[in-house]
Amino acid sequence: MGWPVRYRMIGLLFCGSVINYVDRVNISIAAPVMMRETGWSKDLFGWVFSAFLIGYALLQLPGGVIADRWSGRKVLALAFCGFSFFTLLTPLGGQAFFLLLSLRFLVGAFESMTFPATASINSHWIPRVEFGRAHTFSISGITVGQMIAYPLTTWIIIHGSWQTVFYINALFGFVWAAVWWWYATDTPRAHPRISAEELDHIESQLPPPPATPLPLSLIFTSWPLLTIAFGYMCFAYIGWLFLFWFPTYLVEARGLPLSMMGTAGIFLHGGGFIGLVGGGFLGDVLLRKGWSPQFVRARMGGISLFLSLPFLLGAALVPSPLLCVVFQVIFYMLFTGALSCFSTVAIEFNQHLAGAIFGLINTLGTFAGFFGPLTAGYMLAGSGGNWLLPFYVSAAVGVVCATILLTVPIRPLKLDTLATTPESGGASTH
Repeated sequence: MGWPVRYRMIGLLFCGSVINYVDRVNISIAAPVMMRETGWSKDLFGWVFSAFLIGYALLQLPGGVIADRWSGRKVLALAFCGFSFFTLLTPLGGQAFFLLLSLRFLVGAFESMTFPATASINSHWIPRVEFGRAHTFSISGITVGQMIAYPLTTWIIIHGSWQTVFYINALFGFVWAAVWWWYATDTPRAHPRISAEELDHIESQLPPPPATPLPLSLIFTSWPLLTIAFGYMCFAYIGWLFLFWFPTYLVEARGLPLSMMGTAGIFLHGGGFIGLVGGGFLGDVLLRKGWSPQFVRARMGGISLFLSLPFLLGAALVPSPLLCVVFQVIFYMLFTGALSCFSTVAIEFNQHLAGAIFGLINTLGTFAGFFGPLTAGYMLAGSGGNWLLPFYVSAAVGVVCATILLTVPIRPLKLDTLATTPESGGASTH
């Protein structure tokens, strides 16, 4: 007997998230070579990183809304074709700075639809008690993609050129879009290969659709949701800064050659994979044992994030490059444990608005993330390359984020939520 269709859908989404993240981090790995060839400074290249994030904020919420109300399958196919096309054109940006900014902006705009659409797809396919491990695995390509991107990109650059990196990455995206279009459906009932037993298993555990579509105003008037979204802004500031500047930090501040930087990246994002998927798996176990969604989707993430911060600071302060990498691996494992909460909390607010809710959270996170790489670039340029400043600022922002996860209640969004005040009740355990 083969794997259930929902597992194959998750496997496809996992492969898609791998390609997605290879596409977005390839430029950060290639950055030291690109800056050397073009003569562009760190503060200018901070704008290149942030141009992606401006585009990435653009269609998060619309992408989630369209996926919820129209078709997550079509949104994902369009997104992959779009960002793969502009990845293919990225080498042209080496000829003009503003052309590179435009191309990275467009890559970000199309990629912005992918994860809200993934949340929407999973909300239709995955029962709640499986959602944590299934959804975190489907998006765990954000770590596996970087594990692949580090050695693959460095190998291609060493044996070829930085331009070739983008041609190969674009090809992967087009192939995935074709396979997805052939196999995927928006709902289990629409899939021709699903068994009656699996269909009953899924549909018996999903909440019935509302009699009328819930108004989007629900997600803009819930103070707990908006506070969680602000917390994710803090989280994303750290995550994007770390994602884009980590390779350059290892090469310039720690003196690692390009090949060793690629190896360090494998271990770093291997730890991230363990933290993300492990957090989702542990959350499902705790839910089945009767722990509240309040703890599983929020408090657990706050604890993990608080534990990560000493290792972030330790990585900046230890003299040994090897110990620095070890501390950063531990930091990133605990840090992505918090991401397992942010990425699954949408269904606890409302499963039928999961794409839109995740789109809102990710939109605000991306706006904050825009300032991470950019401010780091200016801090480095203005301080003569003092790498301690970005680490200290990130740790302070992390304290704010962890405090939010440890204190904010998680309340389901319903029509009567519009009249709810912050004082009107505690956390839901449903």
